[in-house]
Amino acid sequence: MLDSPRRGVAVVRVGGMWLLLAIALSVAGCATTSAGSGGGVWLGRGALSPEDETAMRRASEAEVSRVVEQVGAAVADIGSVGAHLTLTFWLERGALTWTSYESRERTGLRGRPVSLADTKAALRDVLAGYGMERTGQVVLSLHRDEAEWRVDYAFHRHAERPPEARTLPVHWGDDAERDAVPEELARLLAGVGAPRSGEAWLEADAALEDGRLAQWELHRFQVTRSGAGSSSGVPPRLAHEVGRLARAFQEGLGERTVRFGIRLAQGDGGGWVESARVVDFTPPQGLEPEVAAEYRAMHEDILRRWREGVSDGFTWLAQRGVQELALWYVGAIAIKGAGILAVRGGGVVRKALQQGKEAASGWLRTMLSRVPQSEGRAFERLWAKVQLEGERALTTSERSELRALMARIEKLASTPLDLGEKHGLRKAARAAYKKVHPDLAATMDAFPERYPVHHRRPLEYAHLFPAEDINASSRLAVVQDFIHERVSRLWTKFRTAHRTATRDEVEAATRVIDSHFESWYHRVDVPRGEQVFIERAEQAALEALRARFPMVN
Repeated sequence: MLDSPRRGVAVVRVGGMWLLLAIALSVAGCATTSAGSGGGVWLGRGALSPEDETAMRRASEAEVSRVVEQVGAAVADIGSVGAHLTLTFWLERGALTWTSYESRERTGLRGRPVSLADTKAALRDVLAGYGMERTGQVVLSLHRDEAEWRVDYAFHRHAERPPEARTLPVHWGDDAERDAVPEELARLLAGVGAPRSGEAWLEADAALEDGRLAQWELHRFQVTRSGAGSSSGVPPRLAHEVGRLARAFQEGLGERTVRFGIRLAQGDGGGWVESARVVDFTPPQGLEPEVAAEYRAMHEDILRRWREGVSDGFTWLAQRGVQELALWYVGAIAIKGAGILAVRGGGVVRKALQQGKEAASGWLRTMLSRVPQSEGRAFERLWAKVQLEGERALTTSERSELRALMARIEKLASTPLDLGEKHGLRKAARAAYKKVHPDLAATMDAFPERYPVHHRRPLEYAHLFPAEDINASSRLAVVQDFIHERVSRLWTKFRTAHRTATRDEVEAATRVIDSHFESWYHRVDVPRGEQVFIERAEQAALEALRARFPMVN
C-alpha cells in the first residue's frame, strides 16, 4: 500500500469468481476537499459559461471510462508475474490528466491469463469513487500476480498541481487511431535496438501542444549490456505500447515535453516502457499572469467543445467570433504569433497586445471592425486553426494569408480613418459605453440626439495612437448636446491651427479640454442654468489652448 491518508485496495480474482473492493474513501471521509496547492501555476478553473451539472457528470463518467480503457490496454499484454505499474493522474472537477507512468519487474515468468474485465471493473470502482468534488493527485499501483492484478490506490489532496492539468472533464469521441504507431515515432524506433542477448536504454521525447503531438526526438540511447550479434530492432508490440501511452499523455494542456524511458531487452516481448513523465513545461509568454489564467480557462473550454465534436466546436466559434472571444484571439497572437508577426514588422500588434486584457481585447475588436467582413472571418478561422490544430496544420497558402492579414492590420492601425469607419466606430462606441454605464442607457436610448458619446481624443487622430483602442471606455464620455457643441468648437480651432498635429500635441490638447469640461462628463442631468459656467469653461479652455498653441485663434 502507498503511504497516504486516502488509500485503498481492490483485488480481482480470475474467472470472475469473486471481486473484493475495500474502498477506504468512505471511511476516511468523502466531504468536498479544497483544491490542490496550485504550485504557483495557472489557476484558471472556470469555463466560458456554466456547464449543466448533469452534462458535467456525464463527461466525468466518460473520463473514468476512457482512463479505464487506457489502463486496461496498458496491462493487457503484461504477463510477467511480479510486474508492477504506478500510474499518476491529476483529478480536478472530474477531469483526469495523466502525469506520470512507471513500470518495473517485467522479466519474470509468465502467469496465467487474467480477466481484463474484472481488472477494469476494479479500476472503474476506484476512479468513480472520487467523483467531481475532489481535487488532487490520484496514484494507481497495479501488481501482477499469478492469476490476477491487484489494484492499490492513493489520493493526495495537498500534492502540487501540475501545470498541464485540465479542469474540465471531456466526453471524448472515439479514438479510431488508438492502436496506431505515429509515423515519426516509427522512424525513430526503426533506428535503434538492443544487441541480441543484450540490453539497451532508450529515452525518447514527445513534444506536445495541448492535445497535439508536434514531434518525436531521440534524447538518449545507450547499450547497457552487450550481446552477440547485431541489433534486434524494436518489436512492433513495444512500438504500440509507446504509441498508446503517448496518446494518453496528449490529453493535457499547454506546451510540454514528455520523456519516455524504454528498456530494450529479451524479456517480456523484447522490452517495455519503463517510465513516462513531463520533463518540461513552457508557460505562455507575452501575457500577464491573471490574463494568462483567464485565457487558459477560456482556451480549455473551447478545446473541450472542439474535442467533443470538431464540426460543432468550429460552429460554436464562428457564431461568437472576436466580439465575444477577443481574449482567446489576443492570447493566440501573444503566445503563438511571434513567427507570423516577425515576417512583416508586427511592432504595433505586439505592443497593443501587451496592454492588459481589456485594452488588448478592445484594440483587436476595433481593428477587426475596420477590415472587410470576409477578412475578419478569415482571421478568426485561421487563428482558430492555429490554436486548435497547431501552426504546423496551416497550409502554405493559409500561412501566407494569415501573414498578409496581420500585415494589413499592422498597416491599418497607422492609417487615418475614413468616413465609413468613423461612422461604424461611433456606433460601436455608443453600444460599448452603455454596457459600461447601464444606469445611463435608458436615457441615452430615449434621447439619442441629445446625449452623444464624446471621443475625448477625436477619431481623426486615431492613427497617431496605433497601438491604443480609440473606443476604450476610458476615452469615451456621454455629454449633453449643447456641451458637446462647445467641446467640438475647441477641437475645430485646434484642427484649423494644426493641420498636421503630432501625437504629443493631440495629447496636450486633450488634457486641456478635459480639465475644463470633465465635470460634465458622464452626466445626463445638466440643467440649462449651468450654461454660464459652461461658457466660462469654454473660454478658459480656449485661453489655455492659445497659451500652449499660439496659432489657435
